[in-house]
Amino acid sequence: MNSTQNASFLVRMQYVLRNVWADLIKKKYATLLTILVIAVSLTIPTVSFLLWKNIHQATTQFYPESELTVYLHKNLSEDDTNMVVEKIRSQEGIESLNYVSRQESLKQFQNWSGFGEELDILDDNPLPAVVMIKPTKEFQPSEKRQELRDNLMKIKGVEEVRMDNNWLEKFTALSWLVAHVAIFCAVLMTLAVFLVIGNSIRSDVYSSQAQIQVMKLLGATDQFILRPFLWTGIIYGLLGAFFACFFSALLIGYFTSAVKYVTDIFSVNFELGGLGFGEVLFLFIICSIVGYASAWIAATRHIRLIEK
Repeated sequence: MNSTQNASFLVRMQYVLRNVWADLIKKKYATLLTILVIAVSLTIPTVSFLLWKNIHQATTQFYPESELTVYLHKNLSEDDTNMVVEKIRSQEGIESLNYVSRQESLKQFQNWSGFGEELDILDDNPLPAVVMIKPTKEFQPSEKRQELRDNLMKIKGVEEVRMDNNWLEKFTALSWLVAHVAIFCAVLMTLAVFLVIGNSIRSDVYSSQAQIQVMKLLGATDQFILRPFLWTGIIYGLLGAFFACFFSALLIGYFTSAVKYVTDIFSVNFELGGLGFGEVLFLFIICSIVGYASAWIAATRHIRLIEK
């Protein structure tokens, strides 16, 4: 019995989908226009999301963790410097540190600058000892890092503490601004898709008014009458999502060469990322739900108006 019911259900679905698809092809220009409007509406939040995703990926790739640089007073003796380093090591929130003495700082500067022996004429080493600190995960947030910086400044012998990623915080703030814009665009464009599909279904209901009245006289249920319109809304949503993914892929491909040119100048390796499989699947599911909901609301309302 169950197998018979399942076979009957599949036959009915196949019949409905075949008729719906035939109707969409019959009015191909209106169908194409509706799908393109939906696709463009979906492309705007999709591209905004990809913009945020790539900015966030870039910040994580080029500066995954924040660091603090502690500069010690130049008049400290070697023993005093070691005591200050130990005090710094005992501070809460420090995962690891790297101590660079004044002599090592000068040597690194000689190698980096290329001056070499020219710096030997200096009477005194002008460079301070440096301690580079990697905070723990609990002290990665901006407020905690500022608290750690204030505690380090209280240690006698510490001249200055610099947080090396101030530019990263500004870049991250910009990425979150893009994220909020993407969320706003997603809500606004989802509403636009809802209205576009609802308006298209309303037109389909009015154009099928005589057919609906005949089906009512023959005893057709509301669910039977609604089914083609619901599948039409779902198909609109799925095709709109498909073309939105296609347009997004075209934009990513268009900007890839420009990004590669910039990354080659800065000698870094970074590639633009498109939509992942999970993100594409999520977009398809959301669009099918929106298509179903808008079709159900529009068709139900206007079928009731026909009955009056």
